[in-house]
Amino acid sequence: MKETTKKIASNMSWIMVGRVLQLGLTFISTMFVARYLGPTEFGKMNYIYSYIQLFIPICQMGLNSTVVKELREYKDNNDEVLGTILVIRTLGSIVAMTCSVLLISSLSKEGYTTIAILQSFALLFQSFDCLIYFFQTRYLSVKSGSVIAISYILTSIFRIVAILLKKDVRWFSFALSLDYIVMAILLIGVYFKDKNKLKFSYDMAKKLLKNSYHYILATILVVIYGKVTDTLLIGRMLNETAVGYYSAAITLNNAWPFILTAIIDSSSPMIIDLFKTDKQAFNKRLKQLYAMVFYVGIAAAVGITVLANIIIGILYGANYAPSVLPLRIASWSSAFAYIGVARSIWLQCNNKNKYETYISLFGAIINISLNYVLIGKFGINGAATALLLTQFLTNFVFLFMMKETRENAKLILDAILLKDVFNKEEKSNV
Repeated sequence: MKETTKKIASNMSWIMVGRVLQLGLTFISTMFVARYLGPTEFGKMNYIYSYIQLFIPICQMGLNSTVVKELREYKDNNDEVLGTILVIRTLGSIVAMTCSVLLISSLSKEGYTTIAILQSFALLFQSFDCLIYFFQTRYLSVKSGSVIAISYILTSIFRIVAILLKKDVRWFSFALSLDYIVMAILLIGVYFKDKNKLKFSYDMAKKLLKNSYHYILATILVVIYGKVTDTLLIGRMLNETAVGYYSAAITLNNAWPFILTAIIDSSSPMIIDLFKTDKQAFNKRLKQLYAMVFYVGIAAAVGITVLANIIIGILYGANYAPSVLPLRIASWSSAFAYIGVARSIWLQCNNKNKYETYISLFGAIINISLNYVLIGKFGINGAATALLLTQFLTNFVFLFMMKETRENAKLILDAILLKDVFNKEEKSNV
């Protein structure tokens, strides 16, 4: 157990190092970009990118939600798993790139098509992030963490140079794709340097798609209610300047949850392995994971709520003052949002993947409805409120409404109440 704990701690540390540098550098460079472009141009760039994000699920093909489980299940055949995933995702990405550019071009607004093309390359090169999961499951996150750090240092330099050279919004739009291009090149280099291989298998493709197809629609729905509905509706119901204010708030709100991602990514391989050997220990570890995610999220929300005015003033300047209240409201959504991420472990292990679609459908309907009503009445503050309510209702309340997910909902409730979270296990194989 000590050896396993040591590996997990080391793995988590390197994931966090990579994520800290990634999000820290991206946040700092984005802050300078937001100041340089101003709310209107910054909002325009993010508004177009919201359309691009709609097509991310086509690129992922539901595979991101199951890749860790597949890599653990086929430990001796990871080259075939990864090679097959890359082929499937690359084909999906080409379709997604084409559709996204055509959709944005149909909006018939000056400059939109060029920006869309530059941003759409992010869809293609995101396919290679499956290699990160390979390193994580092998407890080799020192490699993926280093790659993430180096790639974001380079792309942050690109953004700063573009500001110094007084370039226009097209350069910063391409920078969104450049993040993924550089990371993909480095990940491929590190992967093959260790003499690893990639193979495609038609039979493996069928197995992977059979296990992941439930997540395709679910991912589409999550993207709709978690990332783009608010931005798209703000752009259509209000204006691009309002999108700029809201994007600044959401960028800040998303600057810290890499901690939660690192916790989940590092813990999931061990928790998944426990399911077949010790169900009691599985439930215990899962509750501990839920509790950690929830209370780290609440602690961050308290800090952001208190310091939001100072944070916005220092980082973005007085021009972004309307971003303060949306930031305060949205900060409370992360605790429930990332419990939703951790929840996929329970669904996968219990072969209840199809319920992810039902949960996500509920979330999409609630989010679209709330955004439509609240943005009309309260503007960007309404959008932030819709985000908070959606995450709470979808990732907690709705789980009690379905018999098949009620067991998991009770585990989450126990975790929030800290019930049997810290007491010693009577029996465990770890």
